[in-house]
Amino acid sequence: MAEALAEVRAAAGFLTRLPVGAVGDRAGAGAFGLIGVGIGLAGAVPLAALGGPVPLVAAVLALAIVVVVTGAVHLDGLADTADALAAPTPDVAERARTDPRLGAGGVSAIALDLALAVACLATLVARDAVLAAAALVVAATISRSAAPLAAFIWARSGGGEAPGAGAWFLRRVGEMSIVVVLVTAIVAAGVATVVAGPAIALGAAWGVLAGAALSAWVVTRRGQLDGDGYGAIVELGFLSVLTGVTVAGALV
Repeated sequence: MAEALAEVRAAAGFLTRLPVGAVGDRAGAGAFGLIGVGIGLAGAVPLAALGGPVPLVAAVLALAIVVVVTGAVHLDGLADTADALAAPTPDVAERARTDPRLGAGGVSAIALDLALAVACLATLVARDAVLAAAALVVAATISRSAAPLAAFIWARSGGGEAPGAGAWFLRRVGEMSIVVVLVTAIVAAGVATVVAGPAIALGAAWGVLAGAALSAWVVTRRGQLDGDGYGAIVELGFLSVLTGVTVAGALV
């Protein structure tokens, strides 16, 4: 139990800006999905409280809570990765990624990310506040679980040593971590489907496929899986699930 709690604390320290104290040299990869559930539940509060009367305001507040709780760390990774992808050569790409100033690619990526997430949540909450809240929880859970999964696949595919923080994280993802995050994501999606309906299951399935395809494209183009790449993978997975549930909710 003490070991499990330490993993949860480490994951919270890694994925959020909550004051969890020192976590040592842990990453808490196995608890990433559980922390995703917590992030999603926090963001779901304004959806449940305000979704009916003011769906757009509720959607913006929900996303604002997610951004504040996480410290926008994954948005930063997405932006830096977008700047790197927009660069003409690998050397320029790495300089663009590590430059603290955002380029046009990074600014555009953040703007489009937030706009699409708000549009999805506003559409969902205008239709059904329970569906919107469930979608946010599942999207946060699956997207956070995607980071250790990406590390595991990268290591097993012979991708080589990742640079910087990517290498540190890669060395701390084991097989048991993958089992735990997979179980967490499946249970969260299953419970949300029971509560909110089949649109969750359909959207989650689409989100996993679309998020995996986009992540594979990013990693292939970059030729490496660095710390910013993990942030991009989390954001792409988050948007893919939200988009999938939004479309599925309109069709079923």
